[in-house]
Amino acid sequence: MDADHQSALIGVARGDHPSSSPPRRNYVGAGSLLVAVIGAVVSRIALLAGPFAGAPWLRVVAAGFEAGVVGGLADWFAVTALFRHPLGLPIPHTAIIPTRRAKIIESIVSMVEDEWLSPEVIGTRLARFAPSALIVDWLRDPVHVERLGGPVRDLLGGLARMLSEKEVVEFADRTIRSQLRALPIDASAGQWLSRLESSPSAAAAFQSAALSLGNLARKPGTADTLQAWLDRTASQLYKDGKRLVPLLLRRKIVQRKVVEATCDYASTELLNAAAEPEHPLRKYVFGAVRRFAERLAAGDADALGQVEQVRTAFVESLEAGPLVRDLLVQLRQQIEHDLEASGSGLSELIDRKLRDAVLDLLDEPERRAAFDQWVRTTADDLLRRHHHQIGLTVRENLEALDTDTLVARIEDRVGADLQFIRLNGALVGGLIGVLLALTHLLLE
Repeated sequence: MDADHQSALIGVARGDHPSSSPPRRNYVGAGSLLVAVIGAVVSRIALLAGPFAGAPWLRVVAAGFEAGVVGGLADWFAVTALFRHPLGLPIPHTAIIPTRRAKIIESIVSMVEDEWLSPEVIGTRLARFAPSALIVDWLRDPVHVERLGGPVRDLLGGLARMLSEKEVVEFADRTIRSQLRALPIDASAGQWLSRLESSPSAAAAFQSAALSLGNLARKPGTADTLQAWLDRTASQLYKDGKRLVPLLLRRKIVQRKVVEATCDYASTELLNAAAEPEHPLRKYVFGAVRRFAERLAAGDADALGQVEQVRTAFVESLEAGPLVRDLLVQLRQQIEHDLEASGSGLSELIDRKLRDAVLDLLDEPERRAAFDQWVRTTADDLLRRHHHQIGLTVRENLEALDTDTLVARIEDRVGADLQFIRLNGALVGGLIGVLLALTHLLLE
């Protein structure tokens, strides 16, 4: 089988299908044979009758046309015998491709797997290029970097969806409680409290708290609440046998005056304490905190015990589960939003870190050479383990085609060239016929 037909079969094995439109038929071969037949008939008639009857040159021309007919018919037979039985006759050694289909496929599989794409050939090819250079050049395109970061963003998105799971919320709740219990209550706590008391943030916190309490004292609802509380207190004192104090406190006008005076005084003092750094209330609060911090720093047992009691009460009464769950849900939503937005800071951070990590790895010549060698070694190992997949792929593609389809596709790919083979057969045959006729004429 010639190289054209092998190339056609290999093209079919790769999946190179011809165009869906019907192929244009080439009638060069048929035309050359028809010209040779007509020329032979006309020449023989002219030799028998006409003005050139018996002319030597006409005998040479007739011999050329007759030899052209023989050459054209021989090549027609040879070309047709590749694909089918000529004239439908079961002549031996015809219809070569259909009858020897299995052997042809095996020869192509062997040639591709063991010669063209053998492990040695591919290994030699791998040794000619540096994978690290290809990767560095590929990473110069931001689109490629974003594509590289896609799987990482998908992975992080999948992990972010776990944040709202029940197990994660319970883990976070347990961790917060355990960390609060593990906080050291010793002299270092006093030092920390002392630094906090003298920091600007403590002053800001006091100012915010004083303003909030001062504004709260001015609200009418606060006075109503305090008056109701005072009324209940007076009633309770009266039930307990007290007479003088309840007599005064149970009067509405007295309650209103006491509550209004208390709220006005508290509001004024709190607002002034928030605005004046040297206000006595502010100085008293900060002084109390400072003295307590000094007691903690000195290791005062009572102070340490009070802090421990506060911590124990806080941890036991803490219900962090709902708060932690809400925080984790918000965190998950924010992470998912930033991962989906290509221009977000988180997405750009992932792309930048991936690109920098790869480039830093391949920046040094020694690392680059080691990476290239690793790629070549790994590729060679995988190739030798799974090299049979190449032949298997070629065989599966060829065997998936029925014989008629296989023959039709090969014929469509090389049919035009085969027509010119028939033309060449007719021309060569005609030339040989002319040479033989001239030789015969000269010998006479």
